[in-house]
Amino acid sequence: MQRAKNEILDKKEIEEILTHTMIGRLGTCVGGEPYVVPLTFAYNNGKIVFHCSKKGKKLENIVKNALVCFEVDSGVIIPNEKACGFSVNYKSVIAYGNATIQNDPHRMLEALKQLTEKYASEKVSNQLTLDIISSYDNLVVVEIIVSDFKGKKNPP
Repeated sequence: MQRAKNEILDKKEIEEILTHTMIGRLGTCVGGEPYVVPLTFAYNNGKIVFHCSKKGKKLENIVKNALVCFEVDSGVIIPNEKACGFSVNYKSVIAYGNATIQNDPHRMLEALKQLTEKYASEKVSNQLTLDIISSYDNLVVVEIIVSDFKGKKNPP
């Protein structure tokens, strides 16, 4: 890391950023072609989960190469009257791992409940059942098992 003073060394702080950031960016690479796509997600206990359609480049890439990178960030620009005097207060995390398509209905339900709790509420999440999710023929849940992550922030 170029600016070691900005590195987040506390695993709990990194996991807090992953838990509370609303949009992440999934990076895949197949045949030397990188692909990055923003998405909603949930993080819990070393795993990132998201849902998507059975058809599309993101899923095609995961099937061909399960190694992925996942990035989250938040921040605000600190303006300055000098041309190079501005700064950014930010927090970011880059996670690396293996993505797998989750076919077990119970694990799919668990992941979808995590997503619903994050973006809606526990009350809405409790409405999800195996019958409901099985009615969505085009639904896929992907689970990334995080093998490593790094965080940065400014101010340190």
